This record gives sequence, C-alpha cells and structure tokens, in this order.
Amino acid sequence: MQRALVIMTVLILVTAALAVGSLASNWPFWRRAWQWQMTDAGWPEQMPGPAQELRAGDQALPLQLATDSELAAVARQATTHILLLATADGKVSAHFAAGFDLASQIDGRGLTTGLLAPLFGRLAVAHTGLFDRRAEQVIKAWQGQRRGAITPRQLLWQMSGMPAGVFRPLNPFSARSQLAAGPDFERAALRWRPTYPAGSHFEESPFNAQLLAVLAARLGDADFAQVLETQLWSQFAGEHATALLDRRRGNIAAHCCLRATAADWLRLGLLLADSGKVGSRQVLPEGFMDELTADSPVHVGYGLGYGLVAVSGVGSVLSLQTTGRHLLVAPQLRRALLWVGEGEPPALVPLLSAEAASTPDSSLPD
Repeated sequence: MQRALVIMTVLILVTAALAVGSLASNWPFWRRAWQWQMTDAGWPEQMPGPAQELRAGDQALPLQLATDSELAAVARQATTHILLLATADGKVSAHFAAGFDLASQIDGRGLTTGLLAPLFGRLAVAHTGLFDRRAEQVIKAWQGQRRGAITPRQLLWQMSGMPAGVFRPLNPFSARSQLAAGPDFERAALRWRPTYPAGSHFEESPFNAQLLAVLAARLGDADFAQVLETQLWSQFAGEHATALLDRRRGNIAAHCCLRATAADWLRLGLLLADSGKVGSRQVLPEGFMDELTADSPVHVGYGLGYGLVAVSGVGSVLSLQTTGRHLLVAPQLRRALLWVGEGEPPALVPLLSAEAASTPDSSLPD
C-alpha cells in the first residue's frame, strides 16, 4: 500500500512538473492568446512579448503639416484619432484628436500586409519573374505538392487556396491560433494546407501574408525582418518601427502588429501614390504600379494586396482597411489618405478628389 502511494505521488509530481514546464515554455503564447480572446474590437490594444526594431533610413520624404477645417468636419462623423490627406510633394492636411500627432505610434494591425507587395516589387528586380514563380522553387519541401504551385501573385491576390481557418485564440494546437500568438509564425504558416487549387478561389487569409514572409526571407537569404528593413522600410520611412516576434530571436509577424508612426504609415501610401518614388529617388521599379493595380481574375476589385475602387475623376484607388485603420491611395492624383480611429471610418474617398482638397487653414509644427 505504501509503495503504491509513493508511486502515485511520484506520478502526480512528474505530471505536475511537465504541466508547469509546458506552460512556462509557452508562456508568450498564452499571454498573447489571452489578449486576442478578450478583445472586443477584433484587435488587442497591446501585444505582449518580444519585438524587433526595423531601422529607418535618412532619406524619408519631409512632411509639411497644416490643419484643415474640411477634414475636421469629416473626422467628427466617426470616432477619429488621426486623419491625414497628403500630396506626393509632402504637403499634409491634418486633423488630430487630443493626444495624437504625426509622431504617434500606431499599431498598423492589418495595414502591415500593405508592405508585402512593394517589398516583392523590390525583390523582383533581382529575381526576374518572381511574382509568377512557383513556391516549390523556393520552399523545397513543397515540391510535388499542391501547395508547391502557389505563386507570390496568388498569395497577394488572396487566391492561394489557403483558408483563413476558424480562430479560437486559446487553442494551442490550432495553426490559426499559433499564427496569431506564436510560438513560431513560420512553422504555423508552413503547416497550413489549401482547400482549393491555387488561383481558383478568393479568400482573405493571414496565412498568405506569412507565407510571403517565408518566401521573402529565403529569397533574401536572411530573416524576414532584415529583408523588410533593408529592402523597403529603410528606403522610405523616417522613424524606426517595432515588429512583433513570435519568440526571442524568432520571426516577426507579416500579417499584423507592426507599430510605426502615423507619418510613416502615410509615407507608405505616398510611396505608392508617387509611382514608387520618394522625392526624385525611384524606390520601386518603374511599371510596378501597373502590376499592383491589376485586378484579380477571380475577384474583380482586388489587386496585389490592396482593394481597388474605381472612382470617377480619381481613377483606380488603392484601399487597405482593417479594424480602426484605413489607408487610401490615388496614384492618378498622387495623393494618399490615412484614417486612424475606432469603429467604422467616415466617408473618406470623396476627400481624395481634386474638388474636395481644400486649401489648408493654418500650419502645424512638423
């Protein structure tokens, strides 16, 4: 009897030790998963855990701020924190709620995916035909599989066949939950499998963005953070950004959670608004905007990572919208607009038109 009691006690202690060890080793996952579980807005206000800095360069477009009464009137139609309307020469009409300014750090949430298309535009300079290269040429483990036929263009078009999956944040065995909270974003993306043949079905999925990060890292022969920093962020941004890591010395998220100044989110829009240029410097290859604004053959109104809105007198407008964030780009007018707030945004597209752009009322300090 005593021996059985000792054996049972040892088993209980061993089981408890394993449970505690497992919980401790996956603590970053549980902390972030709880944040996802408890949010009412769709995105947590803060994402705990390790992060990595993306360094800016020294050739960012200078921005000249001025208040605008028309923007203020539109901003009052919704819960608006920041509303910025800018032209490609850096002139910005602005409205800020109390406590916000151009240097405010903004979690881009889903806006983070808007970096991927211009990043691949840069990478395509050294890798001819990159947008239509089969993934199996880069991810050798996918050779001969249905996933191997997926191309970067299909991932950006949201036509990879990869489903979004049901998001249950506190399920540690779900690849969708692991993509949101760790502990390995790349592994979660690589284990996901398509439900449709590549190129046949439109479905917005965060796995598409993270798989693009995997491809970019292998093409650049470096981790994704380094490729993103050297190839794109340092080429247009004025301040450092902070990206969420799945674990220490791990991978950054490509589908969400990049914190950057409001100025730099606007500069991303201006980069696209000015045909890939920052001032007189050509950052993206000439002709890239034609690739970016080409409609998906399955889902008209969606380009390479951006929605496409046809607006009379404005042309094709690039639209990237996520909870509490909206970035609009009008290449024909060389203008970009950024809205940051809560809930649904006000009517923003009319602000891009030449008729709606008013003369700024007064200058603001940069």
